[in-house]
Amino acid sequence: MPRTPIAASAPPILSVVSLGTHRYGKDPSRYPFLAIKYLLSHSSLWNVVFRIVCCSVVLTVLILVVLLATALKPQAQLINPSLPWWAWLLSLLIVLVQTAICASLLMLVSQSKAQTNIFVATMRLEGKWRENEMIKQSTLKDLNLIKKAFFIRVITMPLQIIPLAGGVLYSAINATFTGWDYMDRYFDAIQLSSKNQRVEVFGEDRSDCLALLHPSTYDANNDYARFGFICSYLEGIPIIGWTLFPITNAIAAASSGKKMLQGGFGDFYFYEIMLVERQGSPAKIENYEKFHLPKMEIPKF
Repeated sequence: MPRTPIAASAPPILSVVSLGTHRYGKDPSRYPFLAIKYLLSHSSLWNVVFRIVCCSVVLTVLILVVLLATALKPQAQLINPSLPWWAWLLSLLIVLVQTAICASLLMLVSQSKAQTNIFVATMRLEGKWRENEMIKQSTLKDLNLIKKAFFIRVITMPLQIIPLAGGVLYSAINATFTGWDYMDRYFDAIQLSSKNQRVEVFGEDRSDCLALLHPSTYDANNDYARFGFICSYLEGIPIIGWTLFPITNAIAAASSGKKMLQGGFGDFYFYEIMLVERQGSPAKIENYEKFHLPKMEIPKF
């Protein structure tokens, strides 16, 4: 039986970003919430979470105390020298944002390691981690500050000063890139190229800069945008947002692997697809059509 070319069963590029339904049948925006329940029900993950959260909370409290003592009043005076109540409130919100930025930067390395470790641990619990074939993402790769519009996330961080609406706007702007940042741990594990990652996320090989200006990046039906929006919004919650939710969001990227393989979030199909390519099984090549994947280069093992 001859092999069916990937392109023959692949949909048009416009269908890669869903215009009406979720690409793989499930709404990815629920996974960050399910991850919290998953964490509570799997005590083997608590040790990793406890260590990083305790460290983050202690560091955050120290930074907050220092900034309250040294920056709260001067900033309020800069806002309004007569110090009305709203100047104090605005200054407090600024201090909280400053605390989040400082804590996040100082915890960058240890939090990155913890996220990767808990991602791999969750994949193992789900029976989806292939020890001899998957690669654990390096901290250096995760901390590549020029990737996935990192500077846009930093520049838009002050939006979170605005209660509720600011967090929504910040999350909407950064949603797709945040979703990609979390899911690229899986992409890297299966050695999916950067080009193919962009095809999966954006629908075509589009650079980060062009993606920032493209309407489809902010499409509410883009699965990665939906996933990333909730991740970003949860991380914007003061203190607990930048201490606990980065960990649970990493779990969200891995914990539902089995369900995803049965028809959920698409990137979990890539490993199975590549195994088909590696084994050269013509009988299974029809799965390309089932998975609704765009045309892409399958990495060679």
